[in-house]
Amino acid sequence: MENFVKDDRTKEDAKYKWCKRILIFTVIILSVRLWDLQIMKGNEMRRQSEQNRVRVKKVIAPRGIIYDRAGRILADTRPSFNLYITPEDIKDFNQTVDGLANLLQMDREEVIEKLKGASGFPPSFPVKIKSDISMDEVAKVEANRVYLPGVGIQIEPKRNYPYGKFMAHLLGYVSEISEEELKSNAFKGYSPGDNIGRYGIERAYEQYLRGKDGEKRVEVDALGREVRTLETIEPVAGNNIYLNIDLDVQLTLEKGFENKRGGGIVLDTKTGGVLAMVSRPAFDPNKFASGITKEDWKAIATDRFHPLQNRVIQGRYPPGSTFKMVVALKALEEGLINERTGFLCRGGFPYGNRVFKCWKKGGHGHVSVHRAIVESCDVFFYNVGLKLGVDRIHEMAQSMGLGKITGIDLPNEKEGLVPSTAWKKKVRGEAWYEGETVSVSIGQGAVWLTPIQLAQMSAFIANDGVTYKPQIVNRIIGFDGKVIKIFEPSPSTDIKIKKEHLKIIKEGMKGVVNEPSGTAYSSRIQHIVMAGKTGTAQSVGEKGRNLGDHAWFVAYAPVDNPSVAMAILAEHGGHGSTAAAPIAKQIVESVFKEKTLIKEAKLNEGR
Repeated sequence: MENFVKDDRTKEDAKYKWCKRILIFTVIILSVRLWDLQIMKGNEMRRQSEQNRVRVKKVIAPRGIIYDRAGRILADTRPSFNLYITPEDIKDFNQTVDGLANLLQMDREEVIEKLKGASGFPPSFPVKIKSDISMDEVAKVEANRVYLPGVGIQIEPKRNYPYGKFMAHLLGYVSEISEEELKSNAFKGYSPGDNIGRYGIERAYEQYLRGKDGEKRVEVDALGREVRTLETIEPVAGNNIYLNIDLDVQLTLEKGFENKRGGGIVLDTKTGGVLAMVSRPAFDPNKFASGITKEDWKAIATDRFHPLQNRVIQGRYPPGSTFKMVVALKALEEGLINERTGFLCRGGFPYGNRVFKCWKKGGHGHVSVHRAIVESCDVFFYNVGLKLGVDRIHEMAQSMGLGKITGIDLPNEKEGLVPSTAWKKKVRGEAWYEGETVSVSIGQGAVWLTPIQLAQMSAFIANDGVTYKPQIVNRIIGFDGKVIKIFEPSPSTDIKIKKEHLKIIKEGMKGVVNEPSGTAYSSRIQHIVMAGKTGTAQSVGEKGRNLGDHAWFVAYAPVDNPSVAMAILAEHGGHGSTAAAPIAKQIVESVFKEKTLIKEAKLNEGR
């Protein structure tokens, strides 16, 4: 019995010793581990701990404001509620994604694509899922936040265009940067969800309009909700841009193109400043800024009238009779005609096996250059064009800047075309035929020009051979009021033309509007003398189908000291005298309304 008790105590002592050893060993291991974590890796552990409860969130900088020349706002920002998902805070992926998609009637795959697009960023990076959500959607998300871990809403500045479709092609629009762009070196510093300028001034001056984002360090709870703000670095707003645009003139031009297709531009002849520019049809840039829907984008992209095309700088059209001044001026310069040279117009011009018609069936009779411009006699210019030949016509057009880009500060301007024998040989591998010159001499055939090039042609004549690069932006002002950049007038052509020859052309253009036989006599203005030229250009579609003539009018005013030049195109509008010239009349009245009122007052005083 005694031996049994001793054996039992010996076993218990042995167990106690082993437990004591295990306990001591465990304490040693824990002590070593604690020493390693607190001493050796203390700073790293502290940093990771901070990251688990502290987030660095981007504070979006507002884009710079765009003003007209008088300081009236054309584009600014407004507050917007944007929906984000922070991948790190998602507890159940399907629950969050499916729940959000069902709650806001969103496409599940679209949400997943947004998250995949930010895969190269840390999981703590908030991914923008939807922009500019409604107050109803905000309320739904907030009411269900507990069931949607990782989902959050941020109030951020959103681009706003107070005039909607007006000035759409001029100002452009912004939209969210794409995944492909983020991978490009051209967009360093951008992150998913950022907006970039896509069109117009927004794109051309993106580097100035885009501000510098700020950030704030916030403490979050287990669901990723903000508890308190620890530190804030304020964003820096983008630079403000002042345009040469005159809002009053712009709105007049917009109204003139109501229910029309085409484009128009008004230039300051002294500086090249763009006072107004319109292209129709247009689009609403606010839809892009808010995150355009697939349905809206499809409607714009498939519209057969191409609302995204800026017809003023990208639309190439036969200029019709507006081109006659080029032919007349070159013929005068070459000494082939003078102001007394005349040709007989019986309503047609036989050449080869064809008769080229004049727009006036009965003909104009015997006409000189002045009357040929005033009444737009085609037969006169058929004769003059053949005397010149296509290469000399091409030479004159090139010297005036026609067929070449003007250098306006907008992206994607298109060149025009004034043909030559060398061009046809190179492009088509064929010789030039004189019969083609007949068509070119009245702005038909292979002549294709943009409205802005014809506005420059009008300015060229008004300024005696001098033009300036068209410039939309006047100056850039920093957020602190300091001047960043001022755009001075930049000459683009300065050709020596004999004054007596230019005077003949000018008198002809003056007669177009102010002589009873002029093709734009119905658009004359009582107190301001405008000079211009109408044009009606044939337009042929597929299979030779006539789509309706384009209506042109180019002009400058006032004739004694020109300060504005313009080109108006009413696409498939018919005759320049009825569809385009009245718009120019409204523009001149708008530009010179104060002078008109002063003259009227003086007349009333004298009665």
